[in-house]
Amino acid sequence: MLDGVDLAATFVLAVECALIGVQADLDLFGILVLSFVGSVGGAVIRDLLLGEHPLPRSATGRYAALAVAATLAVVGASLALGHVGDFTSPLAIDIFEAVGLALAAIAGARKSLDYKLNSAAVVVIATVNGCGGGMLRDVLTARVPSVLHEDFYATAAVAGAVLLVLLVRRFGIRQHVSEPIAGVTIFALRTAALIGEWRLPHLR
Repeated sequence: MLDGVDLAATFVLAVECALIGVQADLDLFGILVLSFVGSVGGAVIRDLLLGEHPLPRSATGRYAALAVAATLAVVGASLALGHVGDFTSPLAIDIFEAVGLALAAIAGARKSLDYKLNSAAVVVIATVNGCGGGMLRDVLTARVPSVLHEDFYATAAVAGAVLLVLLVRRFGIRQHVSEPIAGVTIFALRTAALIGEWRLPHLR
């Protein structure tokens, strides 16, 4: 189950990063690099925090294959339909990313629970898993990381992870039931924030 969620998150985020690479006018290699780094960055940071290094060769190969597949899918769509970056709205890409955020955060929370970490650590690692790749993607494309100014980006991951911990450890609900509830909550919060332009208080 963990591998499935992890790989699904990787593919969704790889497609999203490839689309951003097209919009940023990167070349094919640049799109591939952005797709790979943005899709696996959070999981790599998570595993390093959990003391899993070096990464398993089989997992690395699957991640790389998914990044290549996502890049080829975006390139193929561009060739068939025209430049996908020209008619893919930023909101659509952000909502698609919300799916990846939810999947990645749940993958991080699930693995942390498997390690029997304390609740605070579960929330931290889930958030890092969800947002880490996006931070690296933004750095590579010379943008201010979304986690620093999109208020309900990391906040959505934190809320979902807290909900998952409460459901599993306080109310005794099974993980396979709690995880979809928490994942949908993350996606719903992030999407609602995008559509409603929710913001936490700023100093300016």
